[in-house]
This record gives sequence, C-alpha cells and structure tokens, in this order.
Amino acid sequence: MNARSVLLPVVALAAAAAIWVYFNPPQPAGVPAGSWRIGKGTDIHHARNYEELPAGAAIRLDYHCSEPRHVYVFSHSEEDGTLLMFPSPDLQSDKANPLANGSHVLPGRRDGDDQHWVLRDGVLATTTYIAIAAVEPVAELEELLPRLRRWSNTSLTDRSMGVTNPKGDVEVAGRGRDRLPSALLLRAADRSLTATEVNGPMQPDGALPNVWTSSWRAKERTRGK
Repeated sequence: MNARSVLLPVVALAAAAAIWVYFNPPQPAGVPAGSWRIGKGTDIHHARNYEELPAGAAIRLDYHCSEPRHVYVFSHSEEDGTLLMFPSPDLQSDKANPLANGSHVLPGRRDGDDQHWVLRDGVLATTTYIAIAAVEPVAELEELLPRLRRWSNTSLTDRSMGVTNPKGDVEVAGRGRDRLPSALLLRAADRSLTATEVNGPMQPDGALPNVWTSSWRAKERTRGK
C-alpha cells in the first residue's frame, strides 16, 4: 500500500470534520443541526442558498443531535414535484428512524459504500431541499410518505440511485406542477426563500411542538457555464 492511497482518505475525513465543526458549533441539548454537503471525496463543500450546481452533483445531509430524533428529507421542484429522500422504503442503508443521538451522514452507507442523492439532470427550475427533525413521528408526514415518488438504490441492478414511483395502487401525491402537499413542508420551504445561511441549527416549526426544520435551494448550472 503506497502513501498516497492512505493519505487521500485521511485528507477527505479531515476536510469533512473541519467543515462539520465550522458549520455546527455546539448546540443546546436536543436542538438538531444539519448541513448540506455537496460533492465527494476531497472535493466537498457545504451548500450555499440558490447555488448553481452541475447535474449529477452528489448531495448528502450532515445531521447531528444530542437526542434521538425522527428525521425526514424531501425535495421539491416544478418539474419533479415532491420527492421523498429519507426515509425511503426503496433506499437501503445503515440509517433508519429514529436516528440515534450523535452525528449521521444521510442517506447513509450500503454494504460499506457511501450513498448520496444527486441534483437531478434536466430539472431546470430551482429545487428546494427540506429537512425535518421531530421527537416523535410526524403524523401528517407519515401519512404522506407512502404516496410520494421516492429515491431508491434497489430498483436498478447496478445499485445506482434513482427516483421511482410508490408501490401499490396508490394515488401519487406531490406531482410535478403541484405545490408541496403538506402545511409543514410549506412552512419549512419558506425558511430558505430569503435565507443567507442554510447550514447549522434547525429552527422550531412554530406550529407543531418538538419539530425543527431547515431548507435550502439549488439550481442546475447552465451547460457550458
């Protein structure tokens, strides 16, 4: 084993740790924090609101809380509608609700391999990414999950990530051109309309007790730009 093969993973871990500490200073007990990680390997940075990214850019969520929480992650755009990112029944990983206290990187790992979502190719409108953490399962979200299109790493033989329809004879919610199909999701999405900092402590929902939310927005970079 040469020095380079050892050094690169160490550098990647150190870079990720440094970014995590910068964007996630110690929080009051029980208050969750989240930072959106863009890229892979040593080429990673944390998201900026309304950032333009290349199609296929890797997206993960760095999440931390001193207490267990139920965590939900969604995206929404005019073209795609509302997509379930986590917890998806078609996405196999080592993460499941409720997430234990401590730090996690979603969507997790499968058979030792880091998993990630991607900025969807051909989605020209701005995509809003939403994270929600709660002490208990959120009833309006739990009712919605089975009816959303969702991310999957079990639909294709190569285990690559993609978007698939819900299983069974259900009416799909949150189709393209539809608004977000949940009052909680609408409130969470509004946080990033004018935000300049989208990483760090999540904010109390304000309507539902013991629920915290955050969101950020990204757009596909024009090809050749």
